[in-house]
Amino acid sequence: MREKFYQELLHLAPNAQSARFLLAVSGGRDSIVLAHLFTKCNLFFDIAHCNFHLRGEESDKEMVFVQNIPFLSSQKVFVKEFDTFAIQKNSGKSIEMIARELRYQWFEEIGEDYYYLVTAHHANDNAETILINLLRGTGLRGMQGIAPKNGKIIRPLLKFPSYLIEKYCIEQDLEFCLDSSNLKDEFLRNKIRHNIIPELEKIKPNFIDTFTKNCSTFKQQTQFLDSQIQHYKNQIWIEKDNRITINIDALKDTPFYSIILFEILNPLGFNSDDVENILKSCDSHSGKRFLSHTYSLVKDRNSLVIEMIEEKNEDEIIIHSIEEFEKYGFIIKKKRNNSNLNITANPKLILIDVAKLIFPLSIRSWKKGDSFYPFGMKTKKKLSNFFTDLKIDIFKKQKIRILCSNNEIVWIINYRADNRFRVDEHTEWYYELRSQNLEAMPK
Repeated sequence: MREKFYQELLHLAPNAQSARFLLAVSGGRDSIVLAHLFTKCNLFFDIAHCNFHLRGEESDKEMVFVQNIPFLSSQKVFVKEFDTFAIQKNSGKSIEMIARELRYQWFEEIGEDYYYLVTAHHANDNAETILINLLRGTGLRGMQGIAPKNGKIIRPLLKFPSYLIEKYCIEQDLEFCLDSSNLKDEFLRNKIRHNIIPELEKIKPNFIDTFTKNCSTFKQQTQFLDSQIQHYKNQIWIEKDNRITINIDALKDTPFYSIILFEILNPLGFNSDDVENILKSCDSHSGKRFLSHTYSLVKDRNSLVIEMIEEKNEDEIIIHSIEEFEKYGFIIKKKRNNSNLNITANPKLILIDVAKLIFPLSIRSWKKGDSFYPFGMKTKKKLSNFFTDLKIDIFKKQKIRILCSNNEIVWIINYRADNRFRVDEHTEWYYELRSQNLEAMPK
């Protein structure tokens, strides 16, 4: 196995004999075999171990074990301890996802002096990942499984099934730690490992080897598919000002448009079920919204409009004096009224009768049911109707803020002033208020 391993390593790291490697070693069988193979190949490497404190004393024993592996006495052992449960709390992510993020983030931090970061993923891990992808909904890309190389990260054991790793471990009489969490079927991966794969191996004994070979085929097919997807994506996808717009008519004119849509939306976090529902919405009324972890998609008239989800901050800003406006990206001046006053229709600048304002003022998001008297009009209008008339889509609506005095709208910022606060013949003093940079405001 050592010779085959070395050849696979050379394929991923041609400069292996001169390179510096950092190995992720948990203390389990696979990572111990990985470290032992590196030792037998006379390679320069050090060890990185994470203690996530997920299994109490067992996690601490693993940490001590890794720090005292006999055949690694000449290697540096970097150890990082995490309070993983505390970090995961209120994150909305699974404990497994948090641990993975922490692990790779730390590897990047300490791995700057190394050519490669090495993990012990093997062929069975790859098969499990592909089956998980199938269960969650995936296209051809998800059938490739785990990448053997991703930037500095390499996985030289990826073509080796677990039985060969186990055999090597026995032959070399290697000690390792057992992770009790791997024995529990409460995790999806463990259910597949303990129940599904053994049944598949009964049907086809070389099931893992077949999966490994297929991954190479799937990769080539995906490369061909990507070139076709990009061709059609260029025809239907418009990206401008951090917003993506997909024309529905153009989408439906493409061949196999459901596949095209899945392939361009899946990298944004939308799965096959999402895409199926999105396609159904194309023939319905506007306003239907779909969310991935990072993106929001809305069916708006004849388009699908996509924006990255911004962290919400619904706090209301209270303005106690005119000087405070400058903190939030406004320019304000107090002026005396005169007969030469020139009122321009500039949505980013308004003139407000000083006597009509009641401090403190507030800046907030608009709410359903809000209404105002548009500048130049004597009749009330709902903000929702005002936005509809201007054809403002749902994403822009979410970002719009309004200036209020005594719970009455003074200004839909950057859109329209309220007629009740305008300068008239009775005005003695007025404020000239101009929006400039609103980055300091809640969005």
